[in-house]
Amino acid sequence: MNSRKLRRKKELQARKEAKRAGNKVSEAISRTPKKCDECDASFDNTNKHMLNSWKIAVYDDGRVNLVCPDCVPEEVKNQ
Repeated sequence: MNSRKLRRKKELQARKEAKRAGNKVSEAISRTPKKCDECDASFDNTNKHMLNSWKIAVYDDGRVNLVCPDCVPEEVKNQ
């Protein structure tokens, strides 16, 4: 009976951690820019081509920079 109680406690803790992780991802998605930071071209996050071709930079201070393929510097394109 004691092991059942411990198992339930671990499962509850795992569910809480998963919910917290999901909330963090949701917050990060809502903070992503909706347009290019260089030319103000609009970004559609449901378009697979845009998701694959646009560059996203996330900095340590929390800034998120979104750049369209036309505005990406040449040194970044070659990487």
